[in-house]
Amino acid sequence: MNISEEHHIAEFMLPDMDSTFRIFAAHLRTVTQDWSYPRHTHPLFEVNLLLSGRQEMIVNGQRFVQEPGDLMLLRPEDVHESRAASSERMTYYCLHFNVDDRVLREMLCQGGRFHFEENSPLVKTIRPSLDKLIQLTSGEGTVKLSNRMRALSAVFELFAGLGETLVEQNRVETPNGRMARIAAEIAAGLEKSVEAPESEWHTDADVDGEEPSDPSRETVAAVTEGLGYSASSCNRMFHRVYGMSPRQYLSALKLKKAKLLLMESALSVEAVSARLGYKDIAHFSRQFKRWTGEPPGKFRARFHI
Repeated sequence: MNISEEHHIAEFMLPDMDSTFRIFAAHLRTVTQDWSYPRHTHPLFEVNLLLSGRQEMIVNGQRFVQEPGDLMLLRPEDVHESRAASSERMTYYCLHFNVDDRVLREMLCQGGRFHFEENSPLVKTIRPSLDKLIQLTSGEGTVKLSNRMRALSAVFELFAGLGETLVEQNRVETPNGRMARIAAEIAAGLEKSVEAPESEWHTDADVDGEEPSDPSRETVAAVTEGLGYSASSCNRMFHRVYGMSPRQYLSALKLKKAKLLLMESALSVEAVSARLGYKDIAHFSRQFKRWTGEPPGKFRARFHI
């Protein structure tokens, strides 16, 4: 039964949401008093919660000592190393993650604080969701569908808590407004280039049978042109705000869009390739395989028989 608009008194709707994230190497670990982990970096965010013992962590040359309940929040490419710093065994929970939500990434990358004590607002807010993840990590049946859904629920609670607390924190710290504005303009332009079906940003010409040029470089150049800053300055500001380069951000957007389009049975792989700005389907297939480890046809076969 159709209801005409004249009978509507009030209507409330959630905004459309399209987001992806990755959880990697989440683990609960107990180590001896002589344990250490060498200096390293990775392209993911990291939450490290100390449960017992004492931990010393050096991040970008700064030394921090965690007591039980303290948390370290690291950004992509932060150089860090750690070791047990007491005469007893140490237990910690570590979670690596990546998320494509632009606002949350900006909140996570702003400011220079790494160490949050047990009674800090951030730890108090996200500790319940971390406890749920710890329970799921240490329990049996972690591959069960119900537990996987509970883990996803806890992860989204974690993201909500991080975002809510960091918004308040960053209001006090007053981040560089100009840098954030330029980075946001670049991000918006990159998002537009992926969402527009016939985007003017993409030029994927094949010359004399050679490998078509990657449109990402040209897209980034087109988006940053006219902002009044050099390409290197735009790249540096964007990385400071979002923790990745504009090209990495564009690749993440295109991968997410490619997966969503491939899940639509009405679209062929050729049509998906064209939607993303690739005039050569072979180039798109090679790029998709570099992103995911499998060709687009195999990916979509998991969703359509």
